[in-house]
Amino acid sequence: MYKQENDVVEIIVKEQKNFLQYVRRRIKNISDMDAEDIVADVVFNVYNKVDIQHHIENILAYMYRSIKNKMIDYLRQPSKPISLHQSDEASGRTILECIVDASADIDTKMQQEELQNQLYGALMKLEPKQRAVWIATEIEGYTFKELAAKWEEPIGTLLSRKSRATKILRKLLKDNV
Repeated sequence: MYKQENDVVEIIVKEQKNFLQYVRRRIKNISDMDAEDIVADVVFNVYNKVDIQHHIENILAYMYRSIKNKMIDYLRQPSKPISLHQSDEASGRTILECIVDASADIDTKMQQEELQNQLYGALMKLEPKQRAVWIATEIEGYTFKELAAKWEEPIGTLLSRKSRATKILRKLLKDNV
């Protein structure tokens, strides 16, 4: 088992850039994040099934075929844009209204409105999938487990999107301060 695991790791390390290029060449206008997610999902699945290596003559060809299949799945997914003016099912308020506290005084409301506008601007600069997972977890209160089931995405993919989104938002909001 240990030798098989090392063989798979060696292939992954050696070919990772090639895997990413393969995805980018075949899907025009794909974001770096989505290309990395496709490759990461395949790598994760193959690594967790190291014992299949002795059933496969060419593990590298198997990985490229798996990436191709994952790209087909990606292209079949309908993209679902999320609007910050969309009503929350539970409260009936828009996502933007959830950010603002109606009981605050005028100065606080002005500051919150400014923050809301900055946050809105920063969120609009995120890639759609990053924005969707950030809004769903931070504003709408969904758990990653719920989102994984709802969106049929691996939890690890959602976690990495949220992490990237948070880093970008921190940078954007810090630049505006």
